[in-house]
Order: sequence, then structure tokens, then C-alpha cells
Amino acid sequence: MTRYLKELKPSRVEDLMVMVALYRPGPMSVIPEYIARKNNPKLVKFLDPRMKDYLDKSYGLIVYQDDLLFSAISLAGYSWEEADKFRKAVGKKIPQEMAAQKNKFIEGIVKNGQTEEFAEDLWEIFEPFQAYGFNKAHAASYGMVAYQTAYMKANYPVEFMTALLTAESNDADKVSAAINECRRMGIKVLPPDINESDVGFKIVDNKNSLEKRAIRFGLSAIKNVGNAAIDAILSARNENRFKSFADFLSRIDSRRANKKVLESLIKVGALSSFGSRAALLFKADEIRAKVAKPKALENQEGLFDSDLKAAAKNIGTDVVLADVSEFSQEELQTLERQLLGFSLSAKPVGEILGPLSHEATHKIFEISPHGSFGESVRIAAVVTEVKIVVTRNSGQEMAFVRVEDETGSIELVVFPKVFKFTRNFWLDYKPLLISGRVDSREETPTLIVEAIDTGETKSELQNEVFIRVSKEVSPAKLRSLKGILEASPGAAAVTLVFEGRKERVKLPAKITWSEDLARKISQILEAEEAS
Repeated sequence: MTRYLKELKPSRVEDLMVMVALYRPGPMSVIPEYIARKNNPKLVKFLDPRMKDYLDKSYGLIVYQDDLLFSAISLAGYSWEEADKFRKAVGKKIPQEMAAQKNKFIEGIVKNGQTEEFAEDLWEIFEPFQAYGFNKAHAASYGMVAYQTAYMKANYPVEFMTALLTAESNDADKVSAAINECRRMGIKVLPPDINESDVGFKIVDNKNSLEKRAIRFGLSAIKNVGNAAIDAILSARNENRFKSFADFLSRIDSRRANKKVLESLIKVGALSSFGSRAALLFKADEIRAKVAKPKALENQEGLFDSDLKAAAKNIGTDVVLADVSEFSQEELQTLERQLLGFSLSAKPVGEILGPLSHEATHKIFEISPHGSFGESVRIAAVVTEVKIVVTRNSGQEMAFVRVEDETGSIELVVFPKVFKFTRNFWLDYKPLLISGRVDSREETPTLIVEAIDTGETKSELQNEVFIRVSKEVSPAKLRSLKGILEASPGAAAVTLVFEGRKERVKLPAKITWSEDLARKISQILEAEEAS
């Protein structure tokens, strides 16, 4: 849909409504013709002059379920009551009812001055819309919301992404996709912090970066940290900030913020200002025993407060130290994925994939449940989850694998024949180039894996980056591109691929590929297109 919208260059809400209505099986084939007619008014035509009254906004093309009904009224002589029965027949998709409607429709068309051949041709155009026709009012609502949210994202990106993350905080996959989108947009997402985070995500000053504002991770997105625990934390913090781990433990209601909550906060790094995660986990029970109220006296406010404050003060505001080594980077990332659904401290997915992504034909978000069924695609993605099962018939092993790129995630089906030769490569966060066929029989698409390429088998690929450039690129933009590439020296060769031309230009400079470099290149080339 993004690709179609770029070609369409929408200039009114009706254009968005049409895309909403047509982007589904059957009607999808009308999109290129709509784009052509919008860009060239000379191509606009009406099958019958009477259709101009209701097809004028769609350049003479049948787009909505409503268009079928108006055609029945205007061309076939239906009454409004009969048109409503026609609508119900279309909505129920019952073959017998549709066959009866076809006969009535054709008879009405002929009776009202058209040929039977015209009637048959018009019914043939109707057929894709009978199963997937979209109501015009529904399309208008979606179109307006799409326009409003696109406007907010373009003009208030930090506010928009903060609201999106908060709204989706209970869905780890959507939060992960939104975090990746923030990275693509250059918006910094800061980890959860016991003294900084609120219930949801929020905008904060980002003093340690060129970007003045960042998004602070919300406590509600951490697994095991429920509303009662968050209320207890925020209520205590409202009095004053937590000065130490002991201070935190002495002031928090341990019934609401229990041991499981505490461990979750530590593991995701929300308490890292007080010590390493390993040290905090190791010392948590010992420190809590020294500063917590006796259970029998928890409701007696004020009786032991001064003693507890003194105990917390004696432990001090120093960082908690323990004779244990901090977790490895891999272990820290695993903890974060368990409790957040992804790792904030891990390299961005785009950076992990590196030049592998240039060999992909699709990003995951481009694989549509409507238009991609049976299509062969190749994606660059990292493995996030593997479930191995044994088939009932043959007793052989196969796998269901979830992978993600910087745009989203998708489930792969790896049948026994392929799994037998690839089982050693389905490892957590391993980058892979995956070829397969799209299966969209369910509501969300899956990918039937046919082959994979790994980093090991793609050593030459990892040392070459391909940059697609518009054939109308200006010398000034090429000079800017050269400057950016020379500022990122490395071992990867660079080849420019000019659209519409066969030749490729291999540059003498070698670079280090990164997500930041990709964003800078994209900004230059997008600016070229915009100008």
C-alpha cells in the first residue's frame, strides 16, 4: 500500500478512501487503473453516462459496495427496497441468492436500454466486489483516521510515537515494531527507570544527545509489573525520589510490589542506577530484611518509621556492590526479551541484519494477507522464537519459527524436508536470509520456508552494500552521498544501482554499514525525490 500511495500522490481524502476500499483481494487489480486515471484525466471514461452521477469521484471506476447498489438502481431499475435486498445478498455471499440477483440484474439492465452483453460485462466487473466490497462510509472513516494519524506522525513524531507505544504497551510485538520505527526515525527510546518512568511511555529531555527529546519507557510495558505495583511505586516516589536501593525497599509496600515485581524491575534495568543487575538480585533479600517493616506491624503507620529510615540511611546511597559478576551482554538481552518482549540494549535489528537486508525482496510489513498469497518472497530477519513439533503422519520434526526485521514480525512454517537441513541455524537472534511462499489462508500471513542463507554462506554479501539511486539524481546529491560514505570508513564495498539503467557503479570507498548511515543515505535520496 505504501508503494501504491507513492505512485498515487493523494491530494484529497477520496484518494485515501479508494486505497482503503481497493487494497484487498479482487478489487486490488483496479488500483493501477485508478492511479493512471488520476494522473491523466484523459483516461477517465464511464461505461454508461448515467454512472457519472455516482462514479465521478472515482474517475469512472467501481470502487465501493455502494457503487453496485447505485448501478442496480440507476441502470437496472431496482427500487431502494430491492437494492437493499441486493446488498444483503452481496454481504451474505450465498451463491443461490447471487444467481437469482444476477438474472434480475441482467433483465433490468436490458429493460432500461442497455444490451445483454453490457449487462454480462458489468456483472463480471461486480464479481470481485461481491466477496470483498467495502462500504463507502466505512472507507471514509478509515481514510480520515489514516490522514489524521499520518499528519500527527509527520508533524509531531515524538508525541505520536509516545502515544502509540503507550496504546500498544500490552502487545510486545507491536511495541517492538514501534521501537524499531523510532530508531528508523531517529527518536531515542530510553530504558525504564524507577525514578523517571511513569505508567505509560512519556516524553523527556534528552540531555546526552543531539536530539533534544526522547521517549522514556513506561512501567506498564514490563511483564509482571501490574497496576497495583505501579501505584505503590508512584505513590512513594511522589513524596521524593528514591535515593538508594535500600531507600526504595524501605518505602515500597511489599504486598503490592512483591518479590516477583522487584526481580522484574531489576532484570530490565529499571534499578540500574543503584547497582548492577546481578548485584541487586543477589542483595535484594538481605537489604529488604534490614529495612522492611515487620509484617505484623505493616499497618501501624509511624510507629517504626524513624527506625526504618535510619536503617535505610545507614545502608547509604552508595551503589550496591556484591562479589558477583554482572551478567553477560547476551544474558542481559535475554532477560530484557523475557520481560519486555525484545531487548533495548541489544543492537538494532537493522544493524544486526546489515547488508543481508539488501538481498531481501520484501520487508515483513510489506507481506500482505490480501495481495501476497502464493507469492515467492525473500526476507532478511532475525530469529526470535522456535517451536519444534513432531508430525503425526511421518513422525518427523518440523518447526514453527517467529522472525522479525525492523518493520515487524512473521511466523515461518519449516516443513520436515527443509528443517532437516536447516535445524542448526534456527537460533535466537541469528540473522538469516529466508526464501519462501506466502500463505494467507489465515487472517495473518505466514511464510512457508523453501531455503535459507546464513551469514556464513554469505561472506561475500556481507562485504558489499548496494545503494539504489534515482536515475535523475543531481551531482550535488551525489557529492553529499560521497561525503557521508567517506565519513564511515570500513571493509564493505559500495555499489550504486541506478534505477532504469543496466550499469552499476562500484565506488572506490569502503564503508562500515550501520542503521545511522542507512538513515542518512535515505534522507539524502528522499530529499532528491521530493525536490
